[in-house]
Order: sequence, then C-alpha cells, then structure tokens
Amino acid sequence: MSFSAAMMHRRFSASWQDQGLTQTDDGDAREGMWLAPIAIADITAQAPIATASGNAVGVGAVIAEVTFAVAPDAMPAMEDAEIHIAVASNDPGYTGGTLWGMLGDTGPMKNAYGSQANEAWADGDTGAMTSVIGVIDTGMDYTHPDLYLNIWLNQREIPTTFRARLNDIDTDGLITFRDLNGAANASYVLDYNRNGRIDAGDLLSDRRWENGTDEDGNGYTDDLMGWDFVNNDNDPYDDNGHGTHVGGTIGGIGGNGVGVAGVNWNIQMVALKFLSASGSGASSGAINAVNYFTDAAMRATGVEDFIATNNSWGGGGYSAQLNEAIGRAAQKDILFIAAAGNSTINNDVQSTYPANYTTTAIAGYEAVVSVASLTNTGGLSSFSNYGATTVDIAAPGSSIYSTLPGGRYGTYSGTSMAAPHVTGAVALYAAEHPNASAAEIRAALLSSAAATPSLGGFVATGGRLDIGALMDTSPTLPTPMDVIAGNAATATSLSVSASQASSIDFGGDQDWFRVTLSAGWRYSFAMDAAAGSSLDPYLRLLSATGQQLAFNDDGAGMNSRLSFTATTNGTYYLSAQGFEASRGSYSLTMTAVEADRVLNGTSRNDTLNGAGGNDSLNGLAGNDLLLGFGGNDTLSGLTGNDTLDGGADNDLLISGAGRDVMTGGTGADVFRFTALADSVVGTNRDLITAFSPAEGDQIDLTTIDANTRLSGNQAFAFIGDASFGRIAGQLRFAAGVLQADVNGDARADMEIAIQGVSTLLAVDFVL
Repeated sequence: MSFSAAMMHRRFSASWQDQGLTQTDDGDAREGMWLAPIAIADITAQAPIATASGNAVGVGAVIAEVTFAVAPDAMPAMEDAEIHIAVASNDPGYTGGTLWGMLGDTGPMKNAYGSQANEAWADGDTGAMTSVIGVIDTGMDYTHPDLYLNIWLNQREIPTTFRARLNDIDTDGLITFRDLNGAANASYVLDYNRNGRIDAGDLLSDRRWENGTDEDGNGYTDDLMGWDFVNNDNDPYDDNGHGTHVGGTIGGIGGNGVGVAGVNWNIQMVALKFLSASGSGASSGAINAVNYFTDAAMRATGVEDFIATNNSWGGGGYSAQLNEAIGRAAQKDILFIAAAGNSTINNDVQSTYPANYTTTAIAGYEAVVSVASLTNTGGLSSFSNYGATTVDIAAPGSSIYSTLPGGRYGTYSGTSMAAPHVTGAVALYAAEHPNASAAEIRAALLSSAAATPSLGGFVATGGRLDIGALMDTSPTLPTPMDVIAGNAATATSLSVSASQASSIDFGGDQDWFRVTLSAGWRYSFAMDAAAGSSLDPYLRLLSATGQQLAFNDDGAGMNSRLSFTATTNGTYYLSAQGFEASRGSYSLTMTAVEADRVLNGTSRNDTLNGAGGNDSLNGLAGNDLLLGFGGNDTLSGLTGNDTLDGGADNDLLISGAGRDVMTGGTGADVFRFTALADSVVGTNRDLITAFSPAEGDQIDLTTIDANTRLSGNQAFAFIGDASFGRIAGQLRFAAGVLQADVNGDARADMEIAIQGVSTLLAVDFVL
C-alpha cells in the first residue's frame, strides 16, 4: 500500500497563496506522499552572521524565493569544536528574540507562549548525548554548523578495525561526533569537505569508515547516521530543507554563539529520509523508516536511549502496516510525535494520518502524540488542525526560526514546526529521567501542559507545551491501557458463575480471559485478592479489537468490581492485573442479569419487549404492544390503541390517547391515566385486565382535574357503586366499569373497563 501525504509546514511562494493542502501526482504508477506547499508570508531572511573577527559576511542562496545568508568562516575550527554549555543561550537567534518558541516567562527575552525551554536550560537541563531521536523526514544537512555534533553515529557500524581505539573523550560510554572532533581521535578522521570540522559528510567520504561492510548486520550497509529510503543508500542528505528545519528545533547546538539553539543542546538525531526533494514518498518508506529506528533501538548498547521519532508529515488514508510499525515501536518504549496537520480541520471528525494512529490495541498504551500549532500570542494557528480528543497538545508552530541546508537559517510555519518542539521536550525529559517509560513520559508531557484559553475544546489537554513545568513533573505510571496479549487462542475462557483462580506473578503481569457477552445483559466481574496477598486487583474490559470499555481499581476495599451492559453480542476480553507493581493470588468471577431497557417506539405499530430488569417502554404514536416481562417496568402507551403488559413485579402502566389494554400481571402495579381523553366513553374505552386489589394494584388519577368548574387540579371523590349525584368530581365503579363525572352533570366524562373485580374501594385508587 502507498499513500499521499502533505508535509506539515508551509513555505512562501506567491503562486501558492491561499491554496491549502493539495495532492499532486509524483510521476510514477503508485500513489505517493508529497509536500504540498501552502502560503504563509512569514518566511524571513537571516541577518549575516558575525565572524570571529566581527565582520559580517553574507553568502546568498535562494530557498522558496527568500534569500538567506551564512558566514562560512564563522564555523569553529576542529580543535575548538567541543561545546561548553551556558545557562542561557548565546546564539544570535535566541539573543535577538527570533527564537520565540524557545522562550518562556522568565529571562531577559520573554514570551509566555513559548515552549519555556529556556527555563530548563537555566536549571542546567540541556539534554544528553545518550538520548536518541529519529527524524523521519526529508533527511538532514548533517554538515550544518548548528547540527553536525548532534547527528547520530551508529555505534555498531563503526569499523571494527579501529572501534576499540577511538577515545570516548566525554566519557559517556559512546563515540559521537563530539568525540570525533577531539584531538585525541584526529588520526581516525579527516576533514574531507574542508569545512573545519568533522561531520557525517567526512565519514561518508572516508573509505575507512564507508568500507562497504554491514558491520551491524541489519541489512543496511554503512548506515553510519541513518538511511535514505528514497534512493536506498546510506546518504540521507536533505535536498528539500524541511527535515533540517525540524532537526534544528529538536537539537540545534546551543551555546556555541552560532545561529540557533534547539530544545536539546546535546542529543543524537537519526536522519531517516523517506521524502524526496519534491516532498514525495511512499508509505513503504515511512514504514521502513519507523522499523529502522525500532530495530536500531533493539540493537543498541545499554547506554543509548531511543526515545521517540518526529513525524512532521501527513496525508493519505489509513495504513494498517504503518500502524503496526508504529505499534511495534511503541512496544519497544518509543513515542511517535506527529504533526496534527495544516488543513484547519477537526481530526475528531476527519482523521488525519499519521496523527490519528493509535497504539493502545498493539502496545497497551498510547504512544502517539498529536501536536497542534500555536502562535506567539497564544492563539491556535489559523492553519492548524485540531481535535478535542485526537489532538493532544499545542506547541509553537507559527514563524519558527531554525536551520536550513547549506549552513543557512529561515522561518517556517506549520504543525511541522510545532511537533519538533514536543519531540525535543520528551528527549529533554528522558535525559533527566532516564528510567521513565514512554508511557510515563507521555503522561508527564500532557499533565504538565499549560492551560490556554484559545485551546479549550480544540486539544485534549486544553493546553500548550510547558517544558519548565514538564521538567518539574515526576514520572508516574498512567492508568494501564494494555490490550490483548497474544490472541483469542491464548486467552482463558470465563463463564458465568465459574470462578477462576490465578495469580499476578510480577509487576505488569496480566491474565487474559475471553468472555462471550449477549446484548441486553448486564455483567458483573469481581476480582478478589487471596487472603494474605499483597495484590491490589485491577480489572479492565476490552472489545475484540482492543478498545477499553470499562475499568475498575478499588470497587470493594482494595478489590476490583466491574459492571458492564453489553449492547452487541460477541467476544470480549477481561484483563486481570495488579495496580502498578503489586502481585499475588486472586479469584475472578462473573455474573449476569438482564439489563434494564429503555425502548421508544415510532409512529408505526411497534412491539417493544422489556427484559428481566426495570425497563422503560414508550409506545409513542401507533398501535403498539409493550411487554415489560419481569422487573419493575414503566410502560407508556401514549397515542394509539396500545397493549401494555407489565408482567411480573411492580409495574407502572401509563395510558394515553386511544383504546389501550393494560395488564399488570403479578405484583403491585399502578395504572396511571393523565387526561380525560386517555379513556373515552363508550365501546372504545380502555381496558384493565387482571386488576388485583390483593396484590396492591392501584389506579392513579392524580393528574386529572376532577372538577373543571373550580380552579386548580381538584381530586376525585370515590362513591363506590352509587349513582352520580350531580356533584363534580365524583368517581364510581359498577358493572365492571369505572366512571368519572368532572362537571357535575351526572353523566360520565371518562370510562375505564376493569376485568376480574366486582368491587373497588377508595384504597384501590391514587386520587
């Protein structure tokens, strides 16, 4: 399968004004994924960078009809390449206020709607080289002076001939480009591209490094810093600009006095190119890129922490294979940060992929984070997609300044620019909390979001990224969302009244039970810890597709109780587990009763059947048959010639216009009439069958005005079988017919036939 996608950023061109996302043919027989340019007139040219001598040198280049500038002699020499982190960025983009997305409400440069990254920097949190992020995009300029030190180096692809000889200068247990730029490793690298530093481009030109050997055995030869899935080679250089811009926000080198600072000043970014220079690519490339990062995480040394992938692209329809790849990554504790989209649509209503993918059915927790775009004044960007349930959080995305290929810088807008702020944030948090799981990191991210009025009802958190608050949030285990382990064949069957005994053997262990439920029945599940067990039972019920339907922690003391009314027949799954890390033995039981029903008829002649519960059946118009069966039912005939049969137990039968037949059945039933027109005089009068004073049956006439000559609702006076005495409001019963006179003319204004009883007393009425 392949699909089409629009890159989640906007570049300025006069001919693109106000077009929005459009799809184009990528020129071959398959559907593709592509970049659809969208007009945003906020692309700005970078001011010339001051050189070490203080002179400004500008070398112009045109990208999207905008001139940018770079000073080649501003690059640090190789022996000076090691970065010394400051508590505040001295990078021109930051000190000049252009990097509003990195600002917060403290420091000399302020913007409350920025990501608050500078608050984390001020606390000394600038990332770690052990943190690894995958940039799935158009590739990256791995030679860029603000990126080259933070490009990932595949530890297992380092040539074996001198792998053990390389010096880990910063003693972090890894060989990174920070180490390769140190004098102690000078004999193992050469500055082939003559830019004054050692970068990935130099390694790709060095036959000692690019030696034609698949050192790590992953099927990708010489994949030193990632892979190009467009050209199927080991050179993922960015010939579009988008991926480099994303990378600068995540991990632009901070504190080097050059260009910009990313959220992380120290990080490794894997360049995974699957979109071409034109922005086109196939779903297979996206799948391969996700799988590459997951496989790299599995092969990695114990030092590296593969945290998340950034996915600032979108479009096309649902791909089961891509969803499976994202879920597989989630199983390996990898988050999937996605741009929400730039089409100004509600993702709750119209799905946007990959932002609308979910991993709960595969990995047991949600690893996808969908990111909307925020302006520098705190509003939802005009182009941004949104969704109160499917879009999680907003981050700076309008007028974002970052790196571009060729050592340049520029300003883009889009949810593509918002997502890397979040990706950078989760990496920064993981560096500070190296033992936090992906689920814990996601929970901390969303719980720390800063409430923002413009985002209420538009994103799930109702808030924006706040890295300062995030870094102060302790990792906590979110509510378990694990789903079916294995498949139907591996789950134990659980049936009504057949108790199962088992145990939770370790923290995170789950026992799965398969249950068959019937529509209209209410099922109750009880999970009780064995005597002396330290288990804190936790129950969850899921559909056959893995959607959580109900859960319970402490329903009876520490034990779990869960109740669920099935609306469809089918197979469901019950997860028995311990809350957090608790473990121990337990018993599990299931019971079932017919659920209460609320049934409404139509204008046709309907048959409404209750069940064993306390049902409410409303006939509405038409000649309806309402059958309550067992339970304390409420049957309302309303208009039409209805048949109301309450069945067993204490029922309420309400007549309406038309000739109704009302049968209470066993139990203390109430036959309610709400208007004179409910039962007319003559042969079309209503009929009550099986009326039983001995069972407590009563006729309720409280809502009928018994004397129309007086104001207010007057009550009836029951006179037994005596004749009317020309007194308004008299009620009599004779010859099996109940008659009411409301105007005192000694003639019946309402009649109800009652079978099975020859005498009625005042106690048989509610008047």
